[in-house]
Amino acid sequence: MAGVLSVLRRIYLTLYNWIVFFGWFQVFYLAVKTLKESGHEHVYDAVEKPLLLAQTAAILEILHGLVGLVRSPVSATLPQISSRLYVTWGILWSFPELRSHILVSSLVISWSITEVSLAYL
Repeated sequence: MAGVLSVLRRIYLTLYNWIVFFGWFQVFYLAVKTLKESGHEHVYDAVEKPLLLAQTAAILEILHGLVGLVRSPVSATLPQISSRLYVTWGILWSFPELRSHILVSSLVISWSITEVSLAYL
């Protein structure tokens, strides 16, 4: 029985990681493409849906730690995820006038590079 649960855990985490990887890769690709073609003013609009999905999916990382699927300490994961959710939903989503600021492009590209390169490669 323990072997079956271990296999299911591994399959679930692999699937979760691939989905999140592709989400962040899409954010990176769209951000760079839009920055090059249309300028920084349009980057957030181009990446909004995959960005919101990828950042919100990170809530599962907290749950993974809570239920013991991973050994990541919740005390380290919770502040990181909650701060990103605050910036994403609490600031960028709530205040549309900020979305065209040049630093939003930098933020989105930095997040996506970090997530794609450090977490999944």
